[in-house]
Amino acid sequence: MSTGPATARRVRARASSSGFVDRETVIRTAAELADRDGWRALTMSQVAKELDRHVSTLYAHVDSLADLQREVGLLGLDELADAVWRAVLGKVRGDALAAIAEVYVDYARRHPGRGVAMREADQSDPDVVARGLRLAEPIWATFRSFGVDEDRVLTAHHVFSATILGLAPRPDRDDLPQAVALFVLALESGQWPVPS
Repeated sequence: MSTGPATARRVRARASSSGFVDRETVIRTAAELADRDGWRALTMSQVAKELDRHVSTLYAHVDSLADLQREVGLLGLDELADAVWRAVLGKVRGDALAAIAEVYVDYARRHPGRGVAMREADQSDPDVVARGLRLAEPIWATFRSFGVDEDRVLTAHHVFSATILGLAPRPDRDDLPQAVALFVLALESGQWPVPS
């Protein structure tokens, strides 16, 4: 699934040429604006201006700014899950872990606004839970391919995600291969901690 500025331009062009704005157009436009201008700068007025519409027209598609922010987070979870699933296809162990890390860092760098939306999503929302589990499945399968048991998989996922996403804001350095190598070493040695 293409998720870059070219996609946003096509969506807006379709809306402009047809005179019709649909829910997907509103959400994708909001996501692109959040990535470009920052998550905290996202407003209904900003989205309406980008779509050349009156702000009141957006309420036919979303209930509120909070609803729009929720949808941007869900979009991000779907896009990241799609990318991770594609990246790990046919891979296991270190190769799969490296592919996941590359996808995470690339997505975080290209979509900082969506990244915040995902991190701030309501973890009790059933839609967020379902999409989060879909994203987690290939990651957990990768940890299991190292022989990590169920008690340790969630811990490994949390530590791995925090480490990889911590590297994302540093495009001037490429510490990713070293970080993945450390994880592979820990996982292959069997020295992964059990949560207390």
